[in-house]
Amino acid sequence: MDRRLRSDKHLVTEQPGTRILVIGLAISFFLGYTLKSVLSPARVAARIEKAASHIHKDIKVSFESAQVSLADGILPRFSVVITKAQMESTQACWMAPILEIDELRLPVSFWGVITGTSLVKKVEADNVQLTLRGNLKDCNQAEFNAENASSQPATPAPAVSLSPNEQAQKYRNAVSELSIQNFKIVLNEYPQYPTEFMDFAVKVKSFEPKVIEVKAKTHLLRDELVGDYLSHANLFIEYKESPEKHVQAHFFGNWREGHYSMIGNYTIDDHLLNVETDLKHIPLSQVLSLMQKYDLVSKDLNGKQVWISALGRMTADIRKIREAPVEVKNFRVEGELGELSSEQITFTKLEPLTYKPINIDVKNMRVNRLLNFLSRNHQHKILGDLGSFSGRAEIRSENYIHLTGEHTGLEFIFSNKGQRELQVIERMLGDINLDGDQWSFQVNRVEPRGGNFIGSVNLKADRDFKDVDIKARIDEMVFAPQVQKLMTNGGEVGLTSVNAEARIMGGDLKSLKGLLLVDKMSVEGMDFGKTRGEFDFQKGEIQLNTKIQSVGVHETSPGAAILNQVTEPEWWQNGQLDIQDLTGQFHFKDLQHLQWKNFQAKMGKDRRMTADGAWDEFGQLKGSALIKDGKNTKKFVLEGNRENPQFTVENIPARKMRK
Repeated sequence: MDRRLRSDKHLVTEQPGTRILVIGLAISFFLGYTLKSVLSPARVAARIEKAASHIHKDIKVSFESAQVSLADGILPRFSVVITKAQMESTQACWMAPILEIDELRLPVSFWGVITGTSLVKKVEADNVQLTLRGNLKDCNQAEFNAENASSQPATPAPAVSLSPNEQAQKYRNAVSELSIQNFKIVLNEYPQYPTEFMDFAVKVKSFEPKVIEVKAKTHLLRDELVGDYLSHANLFIEYKESPEKHVQAHFFGNWREGHYSMIGNYTIDDHLLNVETDLKHIPLSQVLSLMQKYDLVSKDLNGKQVWISALGRMTADIRKIREAPVEVKNFRVEGELGELSSEQITFTKLEPLTYKPINIDVKNMRVNRLLNFLSRNHQHKILGDLGSFSGRAEIRSENYIHLTGEHTGLEFIFSNKGQRELQVIERMLGDINLDGDQWSFQVNRVEPRGGNFIGSVNLKADRDFKDVDIKARIDEMVFAPQVQKLMTNGGEVGLTSVNAEARIMGGDLKSLKGLLLVDKMSVEGMDFGKTRGEFDFQKGEIQLNTKIQSVGVHETSPGAAILNQVTEPEWWQNGQLDIQDLTGQFHFKDLQHLQWKNFQAKMGKDRRMTADGAWDEFGQLKGSALIKDGKNTKKFVLEGNRENPQFTVENIPARKMRK
């Protein structure tokens, strides 16, 4: 046989490729046309709409488009993609939810194709928002209306299911996993405070008995003004049907510089919820901000630079959660406010927030900081630092607080001629009460720095300390030496007693009445003996009735330059003028307006002096003085100013002799 003829049949051109190509093209065309028909968007959408109709009679499902995807990015992946999906219900007991999904992906399992089981085991979504338009009150009202409409007991609504209610095929086509990249929950009552979860995942670990596990990350308690890394949390939820329907949740994470952990257990059939909380070094400002969002506490409270630690527990019927009691143990507050601690606090109701009397141990509580916490600014001319308090506090409400203990560091401001000194109270024992909008202070013992105090002081004030009532019963009082020197221009003030009442309104003095007794006093080279002063506030001015046993005026004192103008040189003995039984009245609104009336004094056996006068806001003097020395009388006219008073003699007309 010709070898060439025998080898021709092995040539490429002689192979059956044309037939294979034609058959392949035919099969491809058939499969492509079939897949195009089966997987067309219209057919896929129709099947999804049919499946959605079986979800629940009270749930309305809609979506924008549905199509088959053969890849996820550069990786091959067969899945059904649904865009702009929405599920809506008006059920009051479901809180009338709307579920909105940007993109929903249903990966198709080829193993399910081979085994004949479910093609879709997992559901994936990117951005999902659940808006709850109703509240539990609507549910209670709906149940009440249903009971009144029919005497027959209501049949419970069937649970939401993603498959037909057929026991034989109940789990064959069930979805076992759900993952959501970003899941946001919005309460229609508080739309400005959404709850957001990332990497939200649901996994069915067992269908019979049913066990479902939920995991997620969140910034639920995030402060919008700081970075996310300061406030992050993890969420774990597990649902079990055996031995009873039960949900367990664990929520833990960091809240700025603090840490928290919340464990909850919920028994579904009994509607019983149990929550345990552990807070460690949580910023109080964040806790108050969260509670203020839901109107649980006053918006005036300000907890900056204060941290809180506590253990909490609550057991309640979920249907009456706002009326549930809460128990707090090992409560501790620390920071610029001071230190406060309590072994146990019991809140009897969450809305409105009520609680049993709270007993708190207080250590170094700064009163200035407390006023800032209550958003009450302290502004008063006679008070400096309000000091700190240590003792015990009883709180019945945010409008009733009782404190008893020791107060230290309270400062009173004294000023004279542009200079000021502080009288610091080292230690003060008494009680402090806040009742409604009124503060009251009862002082039983005072230890002034560098001085002495025996007596009691009662003070009442509004929350802002703009309106103040003071009652003082002081048997002995001695100021610090530097305060005495300031107020007397280098002199001193002896033992002082005060019985007085005063009222300040809007920062201005409205009433003042009392009695002042001073054992002795030295002011600018003038030595005063026993002094008695009765003061009263009338018609916008203070009236001071004075009675001084004796006054010794040294020739070097500023007062000597004035008295030299109305006295004779021989009245001065050993460089001093002695004055006895000085009485008179002062009238003044402030130190810029001063008037003296009916001043009388003795300067020897037969010498008398009377004086009247005033100075105005410009310091200009106007007055007169009458000096009697035996039968001789001189009248002087006072002029000039406070810095340079001038007396001039005024002629007194001679009296006519009687016939």
